[in-house]
Amino acid sequence: MNILEIVSTFTPSDGSAPRTITIRIGDLREEPDGLWSVAVDVLGFKTDDHVRLKGADWLNTIESAAGFIRRLAGGKVRDYGGTITPLLLPP
Repeated sequence: MNILEIVSTFTPSDGSAPRTITIRIGDLREEPDGLWSVAVDVLGFKTDDHVRLKGADWLNTIESAAGFIRRLAGGKVRDYGGTITPLLLPP
């Protein structure tokens, strides 16, 4: 089950065709060690990223996932040059 799925459009500054970027947070669960974990997928850039993040409780884990997405996908937008809509970073 996905908690959140956002489909964005990345428009490279080099003039190449826009790309569809899909960002997902899902599969939230309590782990045997007492921590919580969530799956994060960032799809559609030059490489796809799939990670599992852990946190102290379910809310902390989701907050960490949002920050991770901002750093990862926002970094790719900066590194590749271009814009993404809806925005991940302040203009």
